[in-house]
Amino acid sequence: MKVSSLKKKFKDKTFASGCSRQVISQGAQMLGWDLDELFNKTLQAMSTCEDRIKDNLTKIS
Repeated sequence: MKVSSLKKKFKDKTFASGCSRQVISQGAQMLGWDLDELFNKTLQAMSTCEDRIKDNLTKIS
């Protein structure tokens, strides 16, 4: 996923509806990051463990 795609989805209230956009925005601000930087770093971190996540999901199915 690209940052631009995530930003677009982030605006849609049905995407990750259980998450508080305000808390996410405040967390980024506390780190001294804008949302683009937060999204980028989050996507990078998630990509490092993508294979393990996929493996665990296939075990559950």
